[in-house]
Amino acid sequence: MKARNYLTVIAVWLASCSVLEERAGCPCRLEIDLSAYAPFGRYAEVAVWNGPDAFQETAPAAADWSRDITKGEVLASAWTGQRDGRLSGTRFIVPQGKEPDSLRVWSQWLDCRDEICRVKAMPHKQYARVTVRFAGAVLPWPYQLYVESDCFGLDLEDLSPLIGDLIFPVRQATDGAFRFDLLRHHPGTSISLGLYEDTERADVLPLSEWMQKAGYDWEAEDLADIAFAIDYARSRVLIEIAGWSAGDYLEVDL
Repeated sequence: MKARNYLTVIAVWLASCSVLEERAGCPCRLEIDLSAYAPFGRYAEVAVWNGPDAFQETAPAAADWSRDITKGEVLASAWTGQRDGRLSGTRFIVPQGKEPDSLRVWSQWLDCRDEICRVKAMPHKQYARVTVRFAGAVLPWPYQLYVESDCFGLDLEDLSPLIGDLIFPVRQATDGAFRFDLLRHHPGTSISLGLYEDTERADVLPLSEWMQKAGYDWEAEDLADIAFAIDYARSRVLIEIAGWSAGDYLEVDL
């Protein structure tokens, strides 16, 4: 009886992943530390592209996320700030008419050929919070504002902008300002703010041109916020980028 039990143990051992010849078929345990996302919300989205397998899951931001995956080179990403945007492959697409999401993203190709791959996800700000104020603006402002942009999303593989038209409305806040987010754009991008009275365009403001004059860096690892103070009476625009010294701004002609 003891001999048969001993042989059974040997047989199980030979069939397990501890045998060198069989290890290639065993999974890799992918562990991602999401603790750096805790300041930005309770949850983070995690996606893994593993050959033909791809999945997206919601995970607690202050904890570790883990899953067994097929061994190999995999692309992993984690982010916060998802609202209306959705994944299509590795492309994060913002639907037409919707404001871009406030994404903070980490993406990295990982070597998952061993039994365990552990990595800490470090998010980076992929959006600019834009504030527009009009001198003497009343509540409610008599014009409807629309952002017209030539980027409609972000490729999570390399965090590059997706080229394509995106138009969305902007609502006035209770303090009279207009605020919206823009995902990462190319340096030579086109962004404008159209002012409409009913269906007629009353004016168009060249935001991307002003941002370029102010030296805005679309290639920074973490995008800065930017504010425009527009004074029609004086035909001027004051531009301030987050991170500038207090009181510093650029003045351009309207």
